[in-house]
Amino acid sequence: MATETVPRARPGETVLLSECYASIQGESSFVGTPTIFVRLYTCNLRCAWCDSMYAVEGGEFREVTVDDLVSRILGLATGGAPGPRSGIRNVCWTGGEPLLQWRSIARAIRGLPAGLVHTFETDGEVDLGPFDAELAGQRRAGLVRYIMDVKCPGSGMTARKAFENLRLLRREDEVKFVLADRRDYEFAKGVLAGHGIPADTVLFSPVTPAHKVARGLDPATLASWILEDRLNVRLQPQIHKYIWPGKDRGI
Repeated sequence: MATETVPRARPGETVLLSECYASIQGESSFVGTPTIFVRLYTCNLRCAWCDSMYAVEGGEFREVTVDDLVSRILGLATGGAPGPRSGIRNVCWTGGEPLLQWRSIARAIRGLPAGLVHTFETDGEVDLGPFDAELAGQRRAGLVRYIMDVKCPGSGMTARKAFENLRLLRREDEVKFVLADRRDYEFAKGVLAGHGIPADTVLFSPVTPAHKVARGLDPATLASWILEDRLNVRLQPQIHKYIWPGKDRGI
């Protein structure tokens, strides 16, 4: 697992922000939902198939205050024709690894409207305990949810902390396996068989070409494996890449 030295944000005061934008959620059980994405900079892992390396290394970020970030999110959430179905009500925190900056995120959430649902795309290798305790009320209310990876061999990383983090998950959380090949599929099946998964939703996501991966996993092939084994999981292609083919950022 690789790391790099980057300027650190001031915990609780600033964040290292790669990008913040409104889009359609392309993954998880929130797929298809208008969502504000907050992509934070830097990561504790270096996955072979990473499709957002610009938020992992290379220095493409701005240090912004938590208050400025809250204002940016509020601005993106509003607009359009007024009415009971107007406004964006879901915020997805991603990266990189967002929970490396959990203290600042916690403050931002407290500064935002209470009814927003916050999902966290986390790599599973950061201890969820401190953030879980900090926002215990929001967790109980289902307003803070984890979409947690368990890293398969094809990522080039090793799942360790993820197995400890599983015990902190709730029914509304989701566990994601990103699969590059049959070996990854068998690994994921073994995890499901050998570990309790408190989350109701388990995602099997086929790798798409990115970073060090020239060839992805055919979704139809993965679908056939799931059906053959009668697995109670959710096939999850990255829908945003079908909506905006060839676009890498802001989606």
